[in-house]
Amino acid sequence: MPIDTRMVKWDESPQIDSRMVKWDEEKYDPTEGMSGFDKFAAGAGKAIVDTGRGLGQMIGLVDRKDVEDSRKLDAALMKDSSAKWGNFAGNVATTLPIAFVPGANTVKGASLIGSMAGLAQPSTSTEETIKNTGLGALAGGGGVLAGRGLAAAYQAGTGLLRPLTQKGQKQIAAEVLQASATDANKAAFNASRAKPLVAGSNPTIGQVADDAGLAQLERTLYNNPEAQGPLVKAYQSQQDARRKAIADIAGTPGYIDDLKAGRSAFAREDYNAARAAGIDGDMASAMQPHIDSLMRRPTMKKLAEDAKVMAADRDIALTDIGSVDGMHWMKKALDRKITAATNPASPTHESLDSLMQMKGDLMSTLEQISPLYKTANDNFAKSSKTINAMEVAKDLQNRLYKNANWGSQKEMGGVYQTELNKALESVKKQTGMNKSLQDVMPVKDISTLEGIAFDLSRKDAAQNLGRAVGSPTMQNMMGQNLINRIAGPLGMPQSFSQNVIANSIARPYDFVMKSAQPRIQGLLAEAVADPKKAAELLAMVQKQSKAGLLANKSERFLPVPGLLALEDR
Repeated sequence: MPIDTRMVKWDESPQIDSRMVKWDEEKYDPTEGMSGFDKFAAGAGKAIVDTGRGLGQMIGLVDRKDVEDSRKLDAALMKDSSAKWGNFAGNVATTLPIAFVPGANTVKGASLIGSMAGLAQPSTSTEETIKNTGLGALAGGGGVLAGRGLAAAYQAGTGLLRPLTQKGQKQIAAEVLQASATDANKAAFNASRAKPLVAGSNPTIGQVADDAGLAQLERTLYNNPEAQGPLVKAYQSQQDARRKAIADIAGTPGYIDDLKAGRSAFAREDYNAARAAGIDGDMASAMQPHIDSLMRRPTMKKLAEDAKVMAADRDIALTDIGSVDGMHWMKKALDRKITAATNPASPTHESLDSLMQMKGDLMSTLEQISPLYKTANDNFAKSSKTINAMEVAKDLQNRLYKNANWGSQKEMGGVYQTELNKALESVKKQTGMNKSLQDVMPVKDISTLEGIAFDLSRKDAAQNLGRAVGSPTMQNMMGQNLINRIAGPLGMPQSFSQNVIANSIARPYDFVMKSAQPRIQGLLAEAVADPKKAAELLAMVQKQSKAGLLANKSERFLPVPGLLALEDR
């Protein structure tokens, strides 16, 4: 039989073993020969290219067939762990900036951004695009809610534990202090610069912070018998310091008597020397017209008669009223009239201003015609400064310590300022000369007495500020502290801590707080009584723990893992 060559030819064709083809495909690895770093870089590059591919698909530059093909080509690469880590790093690089987009830390904003990120993912079907968009919105908004829940859980957990530790108690006190302040930063700055206006009278936070909220807190703590101890001590120390400052200037009766006796002895020598030396003839001749005009005044004529009477009472006969000795006695007679005019108990019809002017004219004339008399006056004035200050302080003691409100907790700055002004004016008038206060008293004593006025004024101002604000009880302030720590991260208003439900939630916390509350109140009272401690507590609020900072920031960054998972699909 003839052989069909076509059949032979067909029979000679090689047979294809399908198992062999499958084995070849499985054996082939496109990543063979690549280092771990190369695979990492390739994975990172894939993430970035996929982002660009997804954006290109949105505007029609990439079709779904291209996406499908790219996934098949990348399948072998993405089996390697180095490539997977590189792909993760690339996705982080492209996704992390989303956390910093304005509004990314709000549920609405994160959901919108997440949906846009999902929409931008490359897909092989409309169904996949819709799914990516929905998952993106869920990952974004859900991540923010999860972050807020994490922050609230952290705050609640630490809040329940804090009352049991010394550090936690200080943190609670710090937060109450800051929450009470109208302007915490300004208050902390003022507190750090606090200094006493009177030695030993250290101010409280309400007196230096210039903050109505802190002044009210100070008032609340002072009115709480369990917490008022440090403030009672501070107020008493202030009052003792003010009293001591006045008493130090006033001195003792024996000391001022000794000073006056010494002044009289030296003055007697100086004035006797001036009277013995007489007048300067040349100067008297030059000033004769002025002297004649002065002596013709009716008041001066009357003074001349009074001077003769005063001298006669001392068994001294004045024969020349125009001599230094005669004018000296006229000055003594004029001083008697001025003293009577300044004493409310000795009414006089003579004008004090007129008498002061008269003495000024008499002394100006006498000091010019007798240089030694001027020296005697200057020495007397110098030795009188300390005595004048002591008399002013003694006058304040007599006026104020008899006042029902002075020496009690109602010690009033207005009363002190009024009495100080009276005492200062009195000593100026007693000198019989129209001189400045610095000329009749030591500057340091003036500064001390005026410092007491400023100190009391500062105290009064703080009390007035403290009356301007309502006063929640300390226990409610503690309970609201925890509720605010939970409500804050959840985006709830601060008023949440004041409603019935929130107060019910806070009851277990209040039970825990019972044992810690006295200690926290004590810390607050100590801080209010000492501005430096208050400044430290206010600064402590700003120093959040790393764990707390991470918990609070979680709402911004927790949407990112969800979006990363979306990109790895």
